[in-house]
Amino acid sequence: MKDWCYLFIAKLTGYFVSILPRKISLKIGGLLGGIVYKFSLHQRNIAYENIRHSLKNTDEKFLKIYVKQCFQNLGKTAVEFMQFPKKSKELIQDSVQFQGIHHIENALSQGNGAIILTGHFGNWELLAASISTKVAPLTPIVRHLRSHRLNELVTKYRKIAGYTTIDRDTGIRDALRCLRTNNLLGIVADVDTTVNGVFVDFFGRPAYTPYSPIAFALKTGAAILPSFIIRQPDGSHHAIIEPMMELIQTDNKEQDIIDNTQKFTNIIENYIQKYPEQWIWMHERWKTQP
Repeated sequence: MKDWCYLFIAKLTGYFVSILPRKISLKIGGLLGGIVYKFSLHQRNIAYENIRHSLKNTDEKFLKIYVKQCFQNLGKTAVEFMQFPKKSKELIQDSVQFQGIHHIENALSQGNGAIILTGHFGNWELLAASISTKVAPLTPIVRHLRSHRLNELVTKYRKIAGYTTIDRDTGIRDALRCLRTNNLLGIVADVDTTVNGVFVDFFGRPAYTPYSPIAFALKTGAAILPSFIIRQPDGSHHAIIEPMMELIQTDNKEQDIIDNTQKFTNIIENYIQKYPEQWIWMHERWKTQP
């Protein structure tokens, strides 16, 4: 019954935001995010503490602004995702501008595939849809949702927007096949999860971080392209494809994995420093301890 309720609410909300003008739907998304901010005390407190420790700022007014904006960005992201079935092409065409597409083209010309490496930043689902539509098919690695019916709905929306996914827990072979056939593999590698990882420095604290992007790249020769989508003040998006990472490769493979994971984590941290309101501070990023 709970699954059916979630599904009904998601579909109903998606229908209404899809028939509204974009500016109004974004306002609704921001309002929904603000409501979650107000009533989700636990997640709000996590976000406060994470920003306080990471950005080295104890000004309560500063903290409140960024934490609230963080929730509002997630609300807008959710609304945009709900619009995928009816407005994905319009959304991508009208609101996403790219910088650095040639880096993808150069990477694929080497024949070993490429890894689009990003974080839970901006609207990362829109980044996947935009790359698939404007550049080349992208296949992200994702974790299935606990709700089976919601997971089916999300999968359907992604397919409509032009991209399919690989299950994080069972898709290692599929991920390797994707790269070996010279395609784009998407990996979001900025959260504390149960997958294999290493501890690297993230905002001055050790953070357990997935090393799969590095492992895949070292095994297949695929290029790693850090990529981020930044929400602009007018509601549009600026997608940036960074140049391919230069990987550290020595005789010590274990240390190489740590050093290269630190390297891409530094890139993610740099973007979060510039746009702190666009990252998921309510995530328990430092939950796992060394």
